Amino acid sequence: MRFTIFFMMEISTAKRHSGAKLYVLIICYLIFIGLFACEYPNSQKKVNTDHIQYNPKFIRFDKALFALDTNHMMQSIDSLGSQYPDFASVYFQEITGLSAKGDSTVFKNSVLDFITDKDYKGMMDTVLVKYPNTQELDKAIVDLCKHIKFYFPEKPLGDVYYFVSGLNRWSAVTVDSNIGVGLDMHLGRDYPYYASVSVPAYQTARCEPQYIPVNIAKSVFEDMFATSPDGKNLLQMMIDKGKQLVFAEYCLPNEKDEILIGYTEAQLAWCKENEAMIWYYLSNQKLLYSTQWQEILRYVSDGPNSTGMPPESPGNIGSWVGWQLVRTYLKNNSNVKWTDLMKDNTDPLTFLRASKYKPN
Repeated sequence: MRFTIFFMMEISTAKRHSGAKLYVLIICYLIFIGLFACEYPNSQKKVNTDHIQYNPKFIRFDKALFALDTNHMMQSIDSLGSQYPDFASVYFQEITGLSAKGDSTVFKNSVLDFITDKDYKGMMDTVLVKYPNTQELDKAIVDLCKHIKFYFPEKPLGDVYYFVSGLNRWSAVTVDSNIGVGLDMHLGRDYPYYASVSVPAYQTARCEPQYIPVNIAKSVFEDMFATSPDGKNLLQMMIDKGKQLVFAEYCLPNEKDEILIGYTEAQLAWCKENEAMIWYYLSNQKLLYSTQWQEILRYVSDGPNSTGMPPESPGNIGSWVGWQLVRTYLKNNSNVKWTDLMKDNTDPLTFLRASKYKPN
């Protein structure tokens, strides 16, 4: 706002001088506004979601689990399952793997061991200290989901379940229309027990509460526009990841790019400064059209840095380039709505040509 007022004052003063000076100042002002919009692209994505209806229940499944009556385990488990049938079955079978199909005794003992183990109890104690309540988090999730429903009104979004997986690396999940948030994977980068289960530093950096809405957005995207790397070349995988990040940036218009991609400010700056070099490397090494998983998955997956590039490069660099590629496509194809692009299956080479992406 300060800069805008400054330029408006300059234009007002210019009225007392020649028309040529006024013209020059107006041009400078317009150039400034254009540069400001480019520097802060998300400012163009803010929409009014006040009219969107989304009133979920926020369920502390983690508390309910650790409050089970250990003297009557099977009855307590059955009661929990009856109260939350859809989520409980996925939780015990997929998220924790505690369920043993067809063997209720093994299942009961597995759950009992889980909630009475001193390490897991210590983890739960930390969760309760970090998240004694979820009011602020609830607000952030409602805001995210309202944005999703603004753009995709047909998308059903149900209740929100907060859970713990025993540091099993479940950050966010979707179960039918419901959303699950793994609080134990958002205890802060300094939580000491992440190292004990071999979570690397470049991942623990994203174990902060601020990443919860981003992780949910990406999980919802996967639910809506399921993608698989099977048979795809690197370019197609980059485009898929780019679409996911565009989805996140529109549904989280106030979020910084470094949070959306999971980079530090320095890593994001490095990518911007070296975008042309990154693109040249991927092209020159004939990686873009390769389908060899072992050599290309590393560029669209987490890692400490990117193979073949300087050590200061971040991992997952192909996803970042894919993001810029999709952004450029939307910029140069203004007739295409970003929401329609999410389900577009244009082949990668045609997409690349239509995007006119050519960093320099």
